[in-house]
Amino acid sequence: MKTAIIRTLALFALPVALSAQTRVFITRLGSDTIAIERIEKAGNKVTGVVARHFPATNVVKYSLTLAKDGHVENFEQGTYRGDGTPAPANAQTGAASTGLKMTFVGDTVIREVPTNGQPVVRRTAVPKGTQPTIGGSWLSTEMQVDAARKDGKVNVIGFAANANAATSPDIRMAGNDSAEIVNQGFRIGVKTDKNGHLLHGDQSLTTQKYDITPLPKDVDVLAIAAAWGSKEVAGATAAPTNTPDSVIATVGNAHVRILYSRPARRGRELWGKLVPYDTTWRLGADFATQLKTDADITIGGTKVAAGTYTLWLLPSQGESFLIVNTKLQDPRDPTRRLWGTQWDPANDIAKISVQKHMSLPTEEERFHIFIENGMLMMHWGNGGYGVSIKGN
Repeated sequence: MKTAIIRTLALFALPVALSAQTRVFITRLGSDTIAIERIEKAGNKVTGVVARHFPATNVVKYSLTLAKDGHVENFEQGTYRGDGTPAPANAQTGAASTGLKMTFVGDTVIREVPTNGQPVVRRTAVPKGTQPTIGGSWLSTEMQVDAARKDGKVNVIGFAANANAATSPDIRMAGNDSAEIVNQGFRIGVKTDKNGHLLHGDQSLTTQKYDITPLPKDVDVLAIAAAWGSKEVAGATAAPTNTPDSVIATVGNAHVRILYSRPARRGRELWGKLVPYDTTWRLGADFATQLKTDADITIGGTKVAAGTYTLWLLPSQGESFLIVNTKLQDPRDPTRRLWGTQWDPANDIAKISVQKHMSLPTEEERFHIFIENGMLMMHWGNGGYGVSIKGN
């Protein structure tokens, strides 16, 4: 994957350095490219293109017209497939993916959202200086941080029909060149230069783990998106961020099933870095890893009664532990499985010491849970953990 991405960028890189009015951001997950954004400014007009590679190729094209004071006067956006054709309309609302417009006049935003083939216009009261949200755009993030730096607060609004008022992102400034954006408890780090231009976006403390940096050379973003789209049509889709999997085994008289999701290494340093020490980890990705057994079992000398549980790992440079927890459903929606960031220690029923396996002879590109020779194994890269498992 990494070699293919390097070749793609090289193929469509323009042979000149970026001008002062043109910038390109690349979003990576380890060694894989997730998205590329190109921004160009001419006078008071800013145009941008965001090509995203996951879960499938799509392109967001946008334009901004700025007032003399730097506030947004007009905004337009459209979403397209990799081949340049418009993305399908929203299946539930009929809202088109192209022709979306916002006009900011004083304390009002006028939003035009074609729906079911008809123009729909919404007028909404917003604070002066409110900005449009631009999906996947780091220019949008940059603008929000700049406004927070200058005014102490920023207001944003999107096109959704239920967006009846502007919202204010939680942006916490750290000096003149750094900020932290807090969203649902997750923190995104942003570093800028003296002009407020993005130097680095750090999502290592979120579940996405993306890393965002500027590129020194111009690239043809639409050509890259077209190449990605052509490969998908030919069946060569990008490697998924995480793959759901299961472990099914008989342990003594017990039938054991473990449901989990397998993140990929993608060239990253794993234990103690991507999976930090002394922090409870979801033991995979996406939903919390779930164990179900129809008879009592013993894990690492600790009895676990028949039932369904979530499993968590507390890795450490010293003693590490597997945690067994009884919480299974999302507290906000009992019909959904527990998400992997919703660990609640109040529901822990066991904390079991595990063995370290940090010098494995083979590499595991994707996190792997398996049961073998009476051991529950949790391996990734050339390291991991193991603990005995047996029937009662």
